[in-house]
Amino acid sequence: MFERDTARRVLCFEALLLLLLLADAASGQTESAAKETKVSVLGRIDPDLIRAINYAIRQASRKLAKPACQSVFSDFKDADGRTLLENLDARRQDGASYLKWLIFVNGSEDQYCLRSRLAAGTNPGDRVVRVCGLFKFIQTTDPGYAADLIIHEELHSLGLAENPPSSASITQRVVERCGR
Repeated sequence: MFERDTARRVLCFEALLLLLLLADAASGQTESAAKETKVSVLGRIDPDLIRAINYAIRQASRKLAKPACQSVFSDFKDADGRTLLENLDARRQDGASYLKWLIFVNGSEDQYCLRSRLAAGTNPGDRVVRVCGLFKFIQTTDPGYAADLIIHEELHSLGLAENPPSSASITQRVVERCGR
């Protein structure tokens, strides 16, 4: 009887060890897949806009992996005088991971997009980024600039207001730091 219990324990231990090894291998695959995670785009389904946003987010993440691009978060402050880097640190995020936390909405049919020539917009401190139809054209013709626009909207989400600084000067700073 004692030998059978010992044999069962050994078998259970081996099975548990195998499960742990499989779980560890799966987590490595999950981390790799997470880097290519696609963000959802709420609102009217537009496959071209969804592709454009996801491609731009991947490009923006690659740019934000570079220290020069990351420094853009130290260039601007929110209304309380905190740098956007401080706001990222408070959320225990970096620029690339924060992008996946944002909520993207197809705003192509919103008045916001229809009455202006905007590609996207975010209210300071808001997680929601409204993306207009113009963004698809920009993504197709100048993918690096589309990624810069995503970073621009990320800055607003972290608390940056406009006027001052102007929208154009914010984008220009992103281009200077992150490249076109």
